[in-house]
Amino acid sequence: MALETFEKLPENKKDLILSTGIKEFSQKSYKDVSTDSITKKCGISKGILFHYFGSKKGFYFYCLEKAMGRLTAKTEGAVGDGFYEILFSSMSRKISVCMQYKDEMHMVNMASRDASAEIADQKAEIIRRYMTIGQLESAQTLRKALATLEFKDEDKKQVTVEGLHIYINAILNKYLLQYQQMPDKFFENSDRIKVEMKTYLDMMLYGICK
Repeated sequence: MALETFEKLPENKKDLILSTGIKEFSQKSYKDVSTDSITKKCGISKGILFHYFGSKKGFYFYCLEKAMGRLTAKTEGAVGDGFYEILFSSMSRKISVCMQYKDEMHMVNMASRDASAEIADQKAEIIRRYMTIGQLESAQTLRKALATLEFKDEDKKQVTVEGLHIYINAILNKYLLQYQQMPDKFFENSDRIKVEMKTYLDMMLYGICK
């Protein structure tokens, strides 16, 4: 594999090969993607592609790394003074990143559902590594948001915060599962989802009993 040779290519050529690969892998499962189709669209031979990346699998992992890197790149810190301002400003920025990198988002979504044994272990490791980065940033945002709240019982603040962490993550997981196979619908319905999330969170913050 001569990845360093690929990295020395003109930017427009590198971008064409990478964007074509990400787009192909965003639309089909790994086994259904044809390297012939990719090389034809890029104007290169299959031998050249394999010279750069070693194999179809090597190119797939390169594209997945780039896609995950773009989607989890650190953004500006959460803005706002209130609990909901901070949470939803962070959510809006993440949605904006996903809209900017739609093909990358679809590739990662496809990868998360791809059952191909050939790529399973390394794919899972790449996704896990970048998801950890995203989770750390989300945890920082959540801590900042929770810091704006005044708790009734300061002696139980730690357990209250931990409970809110669990509750909020459960709400987020609900939507991740609901829209797993149709991520575009999540973004189309993001305003309604924010209203629903606020309703769930209000129940936790203000209670449901008289």
